[in-house]
Amino acid sequence: MKTVSDSAVSPVVGVMLMLVVTIIIAAVVSAFAGGLSGDQSKTPQTSLSARAVIENIQDTDETDWAPTYPAGFSAKNGLLFENTGGDSFALSDIYIQLQSGDNKYDIDTFDKIQTTRGTCLPSDVTSYIMEIGDSDGFISPGDKFMLYADNCRIDHSPENGYNHAQQISWRPEDAKGGKAAYLNTRLEYKVIDKTSSRVISSGEVVLT
Repeated sequence: MKTVSDSAVSPVVGVMLMLVVTIIIAAVVSAFAGGLSGDQSKTPQTSLSARAVIENIQDTDETDWAPTYPAGFSAKNGLLFENTGGDSFALSDIYIQLQSGDNKYDIDTFDKIQTTRGTCLPSDVTSYIMEIGDSDGFISPGDKFMLYADNCRIDHSPENGYNHAQQISWRPEDAKGGKAAYLNTRLEYKVIDKTSSRVISSGEVVLT
């Protein structure tokens, strides 16, 4: 009667198990790395410059905490961005996040400009985020686009620390809240790719 030696079988089984585990780990690592590289390839690698554009701010009643404009008033206030080098991207593929202190506010290309409470924007501004000059919707190196503020006002309430303080603001139609920023303060921004949720560009501007 022949017997099978366990000592001869065990090393072979052990080697096979180690090979299987190694192959599985390699496959997982490869898939994970591929996922990361895929996300990175979807995010435009672009350099953007930004500056504040304050065309005009008026308010006929500085004490009511609401914009009140003289007849015929309009102004294109906001932030002006320029692609200074790198990849092109579509405006429909981004949104812009504004922040001052801990307060963050997102504005999408497709957000509807509010008209219920009035706006200081002229009728040719039909979106919060619009290309300047060319209108193909793609931002290539040298192209510019604007984030328009839909309202502006002047607050005068010395007891609350406001002495003819000028501000611009954003509040899309049907939005529960908005975002305001006073002149001579810092406003942080992030231009974010919708597909990857990664930041294309970030920085801050001083509203002057």
